[in-house]
Amino acid sequence: MHKPQCIMKHKIFLFFALLFCTIMHSQTVAYDATYDNFDNTDCIDLFYLNPFVKGHQIDVQVSYYSSLLDAQNDTNPLVRFYTYSSNNETLYARVTNTLNATYDTSVITLALREFPVPPPPNGQLEFYLCDVDNDGIEVVHLRNIGTTGGNIYNNQFCGLYDSQISLTYHLSYSDVVNGENPIGEVFTLTEDTYIYCRISNDVNSGTFTYDYILKLTTCAASDDDGDGIDNAREDANRNGNYLDDDTDIDGLKNYEDDDDDGDGILTINEDYNNNGSALDDDTNSNGIADYLEADVTLSTAIHNDIKFGIYPNPVTNYLNIETDISVEASVVIFDLNGRIVMDLNGFKAEENIDVTKLPTGVYFLKLYTETINNTIKFIKK
Repeated sequence: MHKPQCIMKHKIFLFFALLFCTIMHSQTVAYDATYDNFDNTDCIDLFYLNPFVKGHQIDVQVSYYSSLLDAQNDTNPLVRFYTYSSNNETLYARVTNTLNATYDTSVITLALREFPVPPPPNGQLEFYLCDVDNDGIEVVHLRNIGTTGGNIYNNQFCGLYDSQISLTYHLSYSDVVNGENPIGEVFTLTEDTYIYCRISNDVNSGTFTYDYILKLTTCAASDDDGDGIDNAREDANRNGNYLDDDTDIDGLKNYEDDDDDGDGILTINEDYNNNGSALDDDTNSNGIADYLEADVTLSTAIHNDIKFGIYPNPVTNYLNIETDISVEASVVIFDLNGRIVMDLNGFKAEENIDVTKLPTGVYFLKLYTETINNTIKFIKK
């Protein structure tokens, strides 16, 4: 007699379990990028573009193709060291999520450029990292340092795949020559340091080495966009240059943009643990700070062409839903633990929701009908 009720309970539990899992997975994104070839070499390292194409996503792989169809079908990937035929040649990148196999594609432009200023004496490259905290320590991701240029592109590397190449970093000339004592790609800088790079051709044992200087500098804290994050801290890809970071690709660099990820929530309001900084908030524990990830706020939708939004956000008393649906919908609000805190049936677009009694925190609102399934995050102040 009670079996149908039991089955229904299991269906409801499974529905919300799948809902929560869907919300906590980010959408895979690929960003357009341009390869500026200042050295005018025919053979270029496409992996130099990886930090720009994948942005701040983790658990993704980047590959390159000569046609959009190949990128979409993951066929005929290009070699890492690619010889291109003309200026402003167009390629296509594919970013694939290694956890759920979702992917996105983007357009890559290969462009010949002239040096805006002469290269440094003796070819010595210098990179300055601002010590924002004045604590004598900064972290740098060595693979994101744009040092490769045309230095390593000679005949022994052209036409090779990444699997045929090894790249290591060292702290002394003798170590880089002998291939000994490599350091990690995430390096903690405490003083001016020479970094020696060794790239090896695993097919014929050829090697090439180059070096550059990382310099730790003291700089006055400035926050041009007033988002609570100093300009120098807006170096999201950790390459020592905050001028090249534009997470939401809206034309405003992160240090100029008070909503870095374009999710409608100001960066200064993405301090969900209320400790005075948005830098350490990662509500879905995927390694990307919430202020850099729009998909934490805007999740998947079955019907993407409807108008759907909420305001104000953050909210204190009444939450308004902005949508163009004409039928009654169901609304569910649940917390970060997946616990349902409000369940509203027969909701109409012109109504608002009283959230006065909700404790301060981060919540997810789901609006759904038979054909629509949208979820958005909001903050209760």
